[in-house]
Amino acid sequence: MAGSGLGQATVEFALLLPVLIVLIMGVLDFARAFNVMQVVTNAAREGARAGIIPTNTSATVTSTVNTYLTSAGQSGCSTTGTNLGSAAAAGATTTVTVTCPLQALTGTLIPGWSGTINLSQTATMRHE
Repeated sequence: MAGSGLGQATVEFALLLPVLIVLIMGVLDFARAFNVMQVVTNAAREGARAGIIPTNTSATVTSTVNTYLTSAGQSGCSTTGTNLGSAAAAGATTTVTVTCPLQALTGTLIPGWSGTINLSQTATMRHE
């Protein structure tokens, strides 16, 4: 009557496998979100740096941010800014906000949630 316990181990594994998969997907989502947040932060900073140069325009700042985001593999992002380039006096602050959508892996597992997270960062720098 003494069994090897193989059947019991198989049932336990079958019960825990979905939980383990969701946990791994959550860890991957967090890592991706952290990576994209760093890219968005750096893109906003690059945009603010471009925005404090007096000869640059709003289009130049947006182009700088989009170039950075494209090189980092991000798309579908939006950029807004205030007091950019020649529009601001010396000593004024330039603010650039970058927002990027992130599609979560676990989004399909939660009913009623599209799985999209909007990651947004703002950088502010003083004009020269």
